[in-house]
Parts: sequence; C-alpha cells; structure tokens
Amino acid sequence: MLLAIALLSSCSRSFGNKLTDPDLDVYYEFSEDENKASALGKYWKKNGFTGDAHQSIRLTKDKEHYFVQLIASNEKNAGDVSFGEMKLLLDLQDELDSVIFNSGMHCQIVICDGQFKPLFNINQ
Repeated sequence: MLLAIALLSSCSRSFGNKLTDPDLDVYYEFSEDENKASALGKYWKKNGFTGDAHQSIRLTKDKEHYFVQLIASNEKNAGDVSFGEMKLLLDLQDELDSVIFNSGMHCQIVICDGQFKPLFNINQ
C-alpha cells in the first residue's frame, strides 16, 4: 500500500527552499519551481497523503525530469516494493504528471533516506 512508504520528517540540514505547513514541508531546489512545489504540497494534503507525523518531501530536477523525493519509513526495505505498491506509485506518478508537471518534463518518484539521498527510483 502507498502508505507503507510513510514519510517521516527529521531533516536537519538545508535541502533548498522550503514551503512549510503544520503537516508537511516541501523543499524545492530551484526558485523557479516554487509554484510547482506549492501545488505538490496542496495535492499531497488534499489527497490525504499526510499522516500522523510531520512529513517532508523534496522537489528537484535535472534537464529531463522532475524528481519527487519521498522519505522511506524503513530505509533497509526501501527497494522491497510489492507489485501492488509499485502500481500505486506509478499511478501516483502519472497523476502528478497530469496535474502538476504538465509542462513537458515528467516527474519520477524517488524513495530516499532521511537526508534525501536516493535509495530507490521506481522507474529503474
């Protein structure tokens, strides 16, 4: 289940610009992406992806993709995603592409450790 990849927040160093909310922090690397980061945070809350603990997500990009970085609740098992969980994450990624990242660059969901170091990219 998508919630099995629960997001936790224990970020202590700077991960770029930050939009903060009582339930969620959205970090974004490039100032021109503030609107996308804001839309991502609103989408996250509207769809009930926030949980009991304060969460952090990070938006970054390269020349070809946006990366939505999610913090894994269990780093050791971050790559052990069931077929059903993978389907949910891919569906979420497609939804994010159509709702937020509809500007030509697609997004990729990346599961990360607490310092936003990538552990598992669902597209690879």
